[in-house]
Amino acid sequence: MSTAPDLELMTFKGVKDLLNYVNAQINDLEKRIKDIEGMLKDVQDKANKYMALMQMIEEIVGKGQQLPLSTAIELTGLKIIFDPRPIDEYETLDESRKAMADRLTALMRVKDVLEVIANKLGDKAEVPLLVELKLGIPVKIIFKSW
Repeated sequence: MSTAPDLELMTFKGVKDLLNYVNAQINDLEKRIKDIEGMLKDVQDKANKYMALMQMIEEIVGKGQQLPLSTAIELTGLKIIFDPRPIDEYETLDESRKAMADRLTALMRVKDVLEVIANKLGDKAEVPLLVELKLGIPVKIIFKSW
């Protein structure tokens, strides 16, 4: 038996209840992605200017030279960056946006499947469910009783 730390269990009254949960997760992710995209636009110009400046400095001093980076420390797997470079902020926002977009895509696929189940089974789909989630995405649905 696997004991993955990113798995959790939730119970639902039925497929429609699970579908409501998935829809809420989708709406939340869409809003958060939109917010991050706004932040990316704000930082992108600064990051581009910073990268152009760093390329110019690299050309002047040579590619093998170490260029000053932001102050970053790592504590028990947590990276803390003080006075971040614009590129640090941009990369962090972009990585998060991509990961959230991947989760959104997975949730939309789950939603499509749940809608088919709800439509095909009708009231028969409204039985208690035990749902295993990985990073908030349903990966296993157990219909507890018929």
